[in-house]
Amino acid sequence: MKKIILVLMTVMLVVLMMSIGSGAVLAQTATATPSGSTTQFNSSVTVFGVICENQAIVNLNGTMEPAYDVYYQVFSGAQAGGTALTNLRRVQVDGTYAFSEAVPFSGATVATGATGSVKVYIAPESAPNSPAGNIFIVDDVQDGCANAQNPISSSVDTGAGAGTSTATTATSTAGLIRSPFGGYINSDVPVVPEGEVVIGARQFVNPQRSSTPGVIFAECDSYLPAAAPGLLYDNDNITIFFSWYAKTEAQVLDHLAKAQYSVLFQRAPLVDLNTSAITKIGSNYWVFFTANIGNLKPGQYGVEYKLTWSEATFDGYDDYGPGTNNVSQGSTCSFTIERNPDDSPVVYNNIYSVR
Repeated sequence: MKKIILVLMTVMLVVLMMSIGSGAVLAQTATATPSGSTTQFNSSVTVFGVICENQAIVNLNGTMEPAYDVYYQVFSGAQAGGTALTNLRRVQVDGTYAFSEAVPFSGATVATGATGSVKVYIAPESAPNSPAGNIFIVDDVQDGCANAQNPISSSVDTGAGAGTSTATTATSTAGLIRSPFGGYINSDVPVVPEGEVVIGARQFVNPQRSSTPGVIFAECDSYLPAAAPGLLYDNDNITIFFSWYAKTEAQVLDHLAKAQYSVLFQRAPLVDLNTSAITKIGSNYWVFFTANIGNLKPGQYGVEYKLTWSEATFDGYDDYGPGTNNVSQGSTCSFTIERNPDDSPVVYNNIYSVR
């Protein structure tokens, strides 16, 4: 699946690769146009983030229309994974802007060689949890610090506490992942901070139950905490799903004709994979793929997801497939099944072995 974060505005992306030392940094440029509007929305942001041991250097530039600002948050893991190292911060800018800030981490450091990330989006000044377009996540390997690109300024701490993601605490639907059963998965799953530790490999802590236990997004490891499976028991009915959407129904049909999915569970192909009818949700057309697994024995489980296309296809927002910038997509989802606390009897699906 590609764009799991709800798109509130159409966004055109130009992706540039940049680096500091040996740590790769992804700079992203975006120009947004409100859905259903013929008036050009001229707000944009280019991001260049550097993860240091105990702070991040965040460089932003672009153009901002009145009543909108840039918001960002720093995390200890790649793709906004791990723990939040800062609160959500608001960068108050208008017109053409160039902004840099050295923001200290709260309660943790990032070890040399570990990957941190900066999540950035544009949102109304009055609604910081309602991104006006895509959410951009910039990864960087911690291999030393760097100088700011612009004179150092300060952003405003919005008070969204460390250890939480704005995607899961937002009152809007931005950042949430659509469920094949309607609504969203993990709409209120809490995320617990790890405390004062040195962050090496990503250590995502979420000992709580999901609000939709057993509904497992096949690409969840790339979309934590929004897609976190949470605490799972052997009497939870496990369903693995993934999805695709496009601007028109014809574009979804074109994707289905050219898509080549390889989705493995416990390194074996998913059995009885079902494809939903194409449904219009909001301003887009969606299709969901589900595999009902049933009850699993306690143990470790994993999904391996890969998507390629036989020919190029267009979803109304971007091109995918051979000869495009999106030749393939891949991710994983790892989760653990525990014995149910009531010790009630369970009939297990024994097709998939426990790792």
